[in-house]
Amino acid sequence: MKKFFSANDHVLPRPVESLPEYAHAKSRNSLVERLVAAFNMSEAAAETIAEAVVDPSAVRKSIGEPTEPQVEEIAVPGGKLLGIRTAVWSRRIMPDPRNPRTGPARRHAFAVDPGMGDEDSRFRPLPEPQTPDGSPTNAPELVVAIESRHHLEWASSQASEYVLAENDWRDSIKSQGVMEAVWLVPTTYIHGDGAVPVTGLTTVEGSSRTTAVHNILAIRSSDVPYDKADAKLRTLYRKLNESLEKGIAEPSQIIALRCERIPALILVGFRRDATSSAGFPTAVKSLVALRHVDPPKPWGDGPANESLADEVLGELYRRKLITESERAYYAGSITKAEAMAAHLSDDPIIRASRIVELFASADDVVGEAIRIAVTSQSTRKRISMKMCNELLTSLIVRSVTYDAKKLRRHMSSAFSKAVYKQPWKTTGRSTDNLLQDALKEVQHALADASISEPGPSTLELAVRSAYPLIVSGALVEEQGGNTGSQQPDRRNPAEVLDGMRRTPFGVRQLAQAIRDFSAERQLRAVDETGAFVVRSDGNGEQIIHDVYLRNQFPPPGKVKATTAGTTPAELLKAHLADLSEALDQLDSVFSKVSEVKGNDSNSLVETLGVDPSFCENRREALRRIGDELSFWERTYRKRHGSAAATVIEKVADESEIDDEFEDADDSETVGTSDDD
Repeated sequence: MKKFFSANDHVLPRPVESLPEYAHAKSRNSLVERLVAAFNMSEAAAETIAEAVVDPSAVRKSIGEPTEPQVEEIAVPGGKLLGIRTAVWSRRIMPDPRNPRTGPARRHAFAVDPGMGDEDSRFRPLPEPQTPDGSPTNAPELVVAIESRHHLEWASSQASEYVLAENDWRDSIKSQGVMEAVWLVPTTYIHGDGAVPVTGLTTVEGSSRTTAVHNILAIRSSDVPYDKADAKLRTLYRKLNESLEKGIAEPSQIIALRCERIPALILVGFRRDATSSAGFPTAVKSLVALRHVDPPKPWGDGPANESLADEVLGELYRRKLITESERAYYAGSITKAEAMAAHLSDDPIIRASRIVELFASADDVVGEAIRIAVTSQSTRKRISMKMCNELLTSLIVRSVTYDAKKLRRHMSSAFSKAVYKQPWKTTGRSTDNLLQDALKEVQHALADASISEPGPSTLELAVRSAYPLIVSGALVEEQGGNTGSQQPDRRNPAEVLDGMRRTPFGVRQLAQAIRDFSAERQLRAVDETGAFVVRSDGNGEQIIHDVYLRNQFPPPGKVKATTAGTTPAELLKAHLADLSEALDQLDSVFSKVSEVKGNDSNSLVETLGVDPSFCENRREALRRIGDELSFWERTYRKRHGSAAATVIEKVADESEIDDEFEDADDSETVGTSDDD
């Protein structure tokens, strides 16, 4: 006796039954007429539905009169989608060839020219589905532009390989079949090579299940919209039924009988709210995203943010806030050459900066577009800085050619509150010009203690430098090295960058990172004058990395890590490091004094007090230290501020003068820990 299931299975396989005959043309044509009349869809869309439905007559009857069609209404932001629940033939539907789960793994054209890389970049990723040209925005069908049939085959194959590796349903479906309805929309594929458009009933939810079914049945999914042969289906279904009725069905035929039909929800319309501007494509994405972006069946952060970011661009375009060229540019769907032809920068650093500016400098109009786009696909109510960082990161990393899972985490924590709260722009300035303007801002801020924010040039420099530092791995989200103490540096990249842009030393290092990255070389360290730093062993130039940067640019109140030395400047650094540690210990011990509780659970020192002579003596010591710290601060500002700028440049080559003051940085660092 043959075994159709193993001892490891938890449930018995579902029994099978004979398949109904594939519907004849007359029955299908009647359903086409009803669909066109009731839902104002194109004849091609109606035909692809009628060809896929197992029982067209039953569906036609369930719809009822075209003037008052009976359909399921599904609430989504902006209106209600209309759906028909029925069974469809597996061989007449296709899984989405741009499955959202594959979003983080796509190789976008801006990162690598199509056909110039590996197999995963042979073509550019398929674009977002759109409303057909000339149709109302609520027309219940979609179009996708493809280069050729080969393009669709490639995209479908890429999606299938990814899904079967990451979300494989085959074992379950072989035993149980597909039990939950897949969601389908008629989709027309427009060929760029001039071939006749084809229409197929494509999944918008359930691509993983449909992919598994096609793999089990040895169907090439991309053939579905091109293959309309009825006779072949009738022959296949008849042979399966005969084997079942005669009791001679092979295990593969039993599995096929479970898989040839799938329960489905076919989306056939959209009733838009009076106050909504959403179209059918957005409504469909909303329905899918409300299932996958948030529980109960999340895609995960990567695919969810990819989908949300694309919808933000779509909403900005629909509101005419960005052009079609800008939309494609930010989405990474055009090559560098195509970007230049549209008068957009082919530099990934500038592209990244423009994306950050789009989100961070949003006015009320742009901010409203972002809010509408996000809430149409997610139950999140508040558009936070953290979430904007995640969305803009999804667009930025489309310029790299590798799986950017870790890069996403690092990049999304690279943009500080100041980037969102202070005005700045992505300008066309060269790196050298931007550096000079940033230096002037920093020097001006140091000369005037009332200035807490250096200016827009330092912000632009920090945003631009984030891309080369994060992409090269020179700055990461995990805690870096120690800063002269036993406490680890727990700052995120945004805090490190924000501290660097507030000192002349820091802005020079940021600018050098941009220069080196653009020249496709390792990022090198520079000193306070901008000269390259030689490694301690004398063997070449110092290459920057996360620990090095954090040690060179420590948190406020800390001093740069130093090695033992004998020169006055080196001794000064060492003693400042000791002072910093002592003040940290003072703060810790002072807190412990207040934490001692009496029998009444109140602070004992607040109840008993402390000897006046002790307090006066220690207060005098603290006053003296405070006065000296104020004097040191004024000296640093005088030396490094605007008035001293020309002097600094003049004496830059004198070895120890600048070294004496290189470590002070009293400006406050702003973090990015904004709750969603």
